[in-house]
Amino acid sequence: MKTLPLAEVKANFGHLIDQVVKRDEQILIARSGRPAAVVVSADKYDTLCETFAIRSDRELMAEIRRFFFNDTATTEIYTLE
Repeated sequence: MKTLPLAEVKANFGHLIDQVVKRDEQILIARSGRPAAVVVSADKYDTLCETFAIRSDRELMAEIRRFFFNDTATTEIYTLE
């Protein structure tokens, strides 16, 4: 992940957005030398939100664990659609 100071991000925002979208990059924005924000593509953001939603669902995570430990007799298959 590339880290850039806020001033550089402000000066080159359009170009940086193009890089994030076209190259699937993430950019960490630093303010006063400290991490302040991250720029990611909309697709990456959607993926992260789905991952957070799945990980916060205790029942679904229990099903996933059972599936990976081969307790398939009681495992239901879920789709995100």
